[in-house]
Amino acid sequence: MTTATKSSLVAPIVWTFLFNDNLALRALEGLTQEELWRAPTDRNNGLLWVTGHLVQTRAIILRLLGEPVETGWGDLFERGAKVSDARNYPERDEVERVMRDVASRLQTKLASLGNEYLAGPATMQLPNSTTMADQLAFFALHDSYHVGQMAYIRKSLGYAGIAG
Repeated sequence: MTTATKSSLVAPIVWTFLFNDNLALRALEGLTQEELWRAPTDRNNGLLWVTGHLVQTRAIILRLLGEPVETGWGDLFERGAKVSDARNYPERDEVERVMRDVASRLQTKLASLGNEYLAGPATMQLPNSTTMADQLAFFALHDSYHVGQMAYIRKSLGYAGIAG
């Protein structure tokens, strides 16, 4: 994975995604297919859905940065999507494979961004985001939020935590 960055502005964002990659993969370790889809309550999603959403959002970030990438999952993991039968979704191995690919590509792309680009205007309307750096920081926060959910779901299934 890339850790050297062209700009010091993006370094903490790159680090956040890199750290989250490790935690997200650990959250999936040892879980059965049934456990991957068991939600803590009827108002939550299962761990594999949250993982798919994380990967799908990272693919969106790459596209915003001019890197064409498709997960092949359509809108299965989009925000607000109604979760259906687990058989309609990719298996864990596929989600992990795409996650590793997207993560690697995102690290490389983020590390290549210069100060001028990062200081440019945001391309999406997101809370407190006026520059590209702001926008990317928001996405790093979004990523961390979902990694936290993944840790919570894993522990609710009786497994050890993913950090500490």
